[in-house]
Amino acid sequence: MALGPGTRLGVYEVTAQIGEGGMGQVYRARDTKLNRDVALKILPDAFASDPDRLARFTREAQTLASLNHPNIAHIHGLEESGGVRALVMELVEGDDLSQRIARGAIPLGEALPIAKQIAEALEAAHERGVIHRDLKPANVKVTPDGIVKVLDFGLAKALDPLAATGANATASPTITSPAMMTGVGMILGTAAYMSPEQARGKAVDKRADIWAFGCVLYEMLAGTRPFDGEDVAVVLAAVIKGEPDWAALPAECPASIRTLLRRCLEKDCRKRVADISTALFVLDEVGRVLPGGPAEGAESSGQTLAHVQAQVDAAVSTTRRAMTQSMRRRVALAAAAALIAGLIVAGATVWLATRPTAISVVRMTVTTSGSAALSQSGGDRDLAITPDGSRVVYRGNNQLVVRALNQLEPDVLSGLGAPRGVFISPDGQWVGFFDGNTIKKVLITGGPPVTVSAIQNAPRGATWSEDGTIIFATLTTATGLQRVSAAGGEPMVLTKPDRARGEGYHFWPEFLPGGEAVLFTIIPANGNLDNAQIAVLDLQTGTSKVLIRGGSHAHYVPTGHLVYGATGTLRAVAFDLGRLEVVGTPAPVLEGVVTTDQGAADVAVAANGSLVYVPGGGGGRQTVMLVDRQGRASPLPGLPPDAYRDVRVSPDGARLALATRAGDIWTYDLVRATLSRLTTDPSQDTRPLWTPDGQRIIFSSDRSGYPELFWRPADGTGSDERLLARAKELRELRANGWSADGRQLLFTEVPPSRQGAIGQIAIDRPSDATVLLKSEFSNDYAAVSPDGRSIAYHSNHSNVPGRQEIYVERYPELGNRQQISTGGGRIPLWSRDGRELFFSTLDGRQMLAVAVQPGTTLVAGRPHVLFEFAMFTIVGTRAYDIAPDGRFIIIRSGQADGGGGTASNLILVLNWFEELKRLVPTN
Repeated sequence: MALGPGTRLGVYEVTAQIGEGGMGQVYRARDTKLNRDVALKILPDAFASDPDRLARFTREAQTLASLNHPNIAHIHGLEESGGVRALVMELVEGDDLSQRIARGAIPLGEALPIAKQIAEALEAAHERGVIHRDLKPANVKVTPDGIVKVLDFGLAKALDPLAATGANATASPTITSPAMMTGVGMILGTAAYMSPEQARGKAVDKRADIWAFGCVLYEMLAGTRPFDGEDVAVVLAAVIKGEPDWAALPAECPASIRTLLRRCLEKDCRKRVADISTALFVLDEVGRVLPGGPAEGAESSGQTLAHVQAQVDAAVSTTRRAMTQSMRRRVALAAAAALIAGLIVAGATVWLATRPTAISVVRMTVTTSGSAALSQSGGDRDLAITPDGSRVVYRGNNQLVVRALNQLEPDVLSGLGAPRGVFISPDGQWVGFFDGNTIKKVLITGGPPVTVSAIQNAPRGATWSEDGTIIFATLTTATGLQRVSAAGGEPMVLTKPDRARGEGYHFWPEFLPGGEAVLFTIIPANGNLDNAQIAVLDLQTGTSKVLIRGGSHAHYVPTGHLVYGATGTLRAVAFDLGRLEVVGTPAPVLEGVVTTDQGAADVAVAANGSLVYVPGGGGGRQTVMLVDRQGRASPLPGLPPDAYRDVRVSPDGARLALATRAGDIWTYDLVRATLSRLTTDPSQDTRPLWTPDGQRIIFSSDRSGYPELFWRPADGTGSDERLLARAKELRELRANGWSADGRQLLFTEVPPSRQGAIGQIAIDRPSDATVLLKSEFSNDYAAVSPDGRSIAYHSNHSNVPGRQEIYVERYPELGNRQQISTGGGRIPLWSRDGRELFFSTLDGRQMLAVAVQPGTTLVAGRPHVLFEFAMFTIVGTRAYDIAPDGRFIIIRSGQADGGGGTASNLILVLNWFEELKRLVPTN
């Protein structure tokens, strides 16, 4: 049924017919809803009377619509109107390849880039299990800007009338010959491009597409089809029995392309190129050689054959000259020439047969976005790769994302709580992770999570051995590495940091092959990653020794190297696995790798040589910025970049109190631009807070094993004094803020379960503590309004797992909880006049403001974005404060400095071991 211009199919208005074939008529149409031009492929009338075929076609079309590749014309959907059914497809402008070939053979430099894009389209489709079945020049379009679009992917199968009845859906003997027609006469493959097995009506797989690819490449170069004839029978006979005219290929066609064509056009599919990636490799190599010759130090097979030919020509020339000088030597010299030529050709043949195949190191970007975006924790390693390199697993927003490398779309594992610290079982079947203070595991294919064990504190890495043992680390200073069965059980302590030697923590365990030793990182007590050490623990003897100083998070790879992170760089050193000793000198092998503030290198290596990492760099150093309400920022003079984690402004606005991840509290004079150290204890001192009179600074310190509240004079005189001791059942105490009259100190107490209760103490009676808010949820960052009537805090009380929202309640009695944020929020702070409430988004990328009307019952408006900014967002840190003049003091962060947030991509490197062996030889 023909459709005239102006005909409407749903929101689509036909403007012109642009094609017709056995698979239906094709029209240009206007999408009146989205204001774009599309192609409508009208399906044959037979579909209307066959609901089984229509249902099967719909299923096939859904699969085809999942193909998302720049060289594949996309299927937008199915449309039905007035009994007419149509596929809505991307409209591709430009000539199809058959029209281009009709003007003559395509030059090599133009043909090979086209062939490469066709091969990339086939590779993407084959990875999704989709076979084209009807690849031919008429189904390939080249846009005016040189982009190739392959059309009609998989439609031959989708339209096959026999599939619904159980016949072989992949057989395609149906052509436009009357003797070979199906009931509806649809072309299921053009004869000249059919593989022999396809022409015989046998089952086909992706090797049929490889045959067709060879036909198309040959036709581009030769200007004529490899198999042609007067009618279908002659063509099919040529496909099954004949050979292409290889002499028709251009003389400059490289030997490697000729070989590729012969292997693509093997009659026996078992001898044919098995995967289109082979063709891509050859095309890549030829593409590198054609413009300016091969890379330095490389020798292509074409060069070698040319050299052999030159030797043969020289030998023949010498023989001819000799023959003119002496007829008596004619036979001998001719025989010698033949022998020389034979030896040279034989040598070339042997070299071609036995030469080592060069392995290319391939880099590619794996884009993550939308609901499957990579979410960086800023502390843990956020990704892992299966040992066989087939899947990458990374941390999303309260989910894990599994990216199979043979698929275009990732799988999302949800319902896991707030997963972090991902690691993978040796068989690649399970993904281990931490959810709060619990180790869990989940099948990599999805399913309910399984709890392995509870842990005492925030995790700092885990590794899984072949015998079913998991070794993990936590932020607890009293223990280092611990071991537990992957089947569940109670953890057993393996190591304890030696405080006498300045050790603070044992982080980032990684099993060595055999499971009898484990690498780990010693973090110094002052938290300075520059002085971190990589050590190895012998699990049989319980002894350990330091291997590397000035690095963290080491992995062993099968090339005989240790690779590890050091301030944004991946370094490598040869390693003797038998003696557990480093051999040689470390060297950088990869720049720009995110190293988190806790020393985790956001990189993972598979046993097959694939490497994946989060691009970035730095060693966790941030800049403290002064930011106005429009987002205009300037760094504070005299305050060098460092690993800052907390900032508070003094009541008079003249000074800052800063905590660094080295574990010290510093003060900064905003007027004189000078920085002074306040605490010197080797413990971790965090969360500073000025007293209302500005005379003292309160802070949390773990010097007694777990964080408790201490204070000391802000001018640096005197000594540290314990202000509030931790009860035995608590894990830590954190100072938050003050009541409006400055008499009550608000704090958060954190039990081992990481639920947070908000309490307060009278500063003149510090032993008399009162709990204001205690629940099964995590509550923190309490801030009392300037009028003293309301208290704001953030809590994960919402129904969204792992997400904090901002809440306000009456103070001091608390009640009538009111949610202020709508899409997550953290760290609420009041303006000095109490008319606004500020908070940051969960990723720290935006500062939001809410207008409020103080009173007995607070009235809040809708949150709006005040400005965009990349704020440091490690859990438990306060990365901003408000100065008396209304400006913000913010610790700037981002992907490159190890802070949390969302990254847009990963970098995947295939065959990376080849590069590693070249950069750091092991012999």
